[in-house]
Amino acid sequence: MNNEVMIVVNILCETQHYNTVLNAIYKCASESVLEDGCERYDVYPDINDSQKITLVEKWKSLGELDKHKRLPHYDELQSVLSDKVLSVKIETARLV
Repeated sequence: MNNEVMIVVNILCETQHYNTVLNAIYKCASESVLEDGCERYDVYPDINDSQKITLVEKWKSLGELDKHKRLPHYDELQSVLSDKVLSVKIETARLV
């Protein structure tokens, strides 16, 4: 059985905080791709709606994703997102 996990995160930012949020996401992404369990961490600013940012992540396992969520760069991103976004939708799927 394949343990790999795909994560798709859709973030809707408050307009005035868009650049701050995007920069924080890029910082987290640059550190996340260095983790052993991270196979992909892509950032896609939406070309039609300047408030939306989509993340596509691939992790070797749920355990590796859990480790990621305990690291300082993840916590820093969560701090930035906490009061600067309108919504965050996270979809998780196991690869088969």
